[in-house]
Amino acid sequence: MEPEEFIESIGDEAGKICANYNLPASVCIAQAALESGWGKYAIGNYNYFGRKWNGWGDYVELPTKEYINGQFVTILDKFQSYDSLDDAIKDWCVLMTEEPAYAEALAEWHDTWNIEKFVEAMAPVYATDPEYASKIMSTIHANDLERFDGWND
Repeated sequence: MEPEEFIESIGDEAGKICANYNLPASVCIAQAALESGWGKYAIGNYNYFGRKWNGWGDYVELPTKEYINGQFVTILDKFQSYDSLDDAIKDWCVLMTEEPAYAEALAEWHDTWNIEKFVEAMAPVYATDPEYASKIMSTIHANDLERFDGWND
């Protein structure tokens, strides 16, 4: 899938669902793009987020690269598989709003409404890649993804 096709396939749904959770759809879409190579490498069904299995529903087990002790290593891990794109986006929203590990990022978001500050607080929890926050922000800016954020209507 080309970037514009991917954005078209996920943008409006992400915008609607993320607005219900008071989250920036631009971040959701950018993470989905980065984690899935613009939809080319979805894990299982609709897992565009590289979301690890959380103990419920279907999963697939795959090798993955993680940044551990200053280097990338390959490990075998379980990843969530979803029934629909909506379920995948909702799960991302639930993760951001209910998982205690993201409490600081969520508080930053509610205090500042600044996407970059939210991403800077969320990224090191979500991914082991030390450049993850800058990659998310670059993807948002390069593709004008803020147009899907609910408050831009």
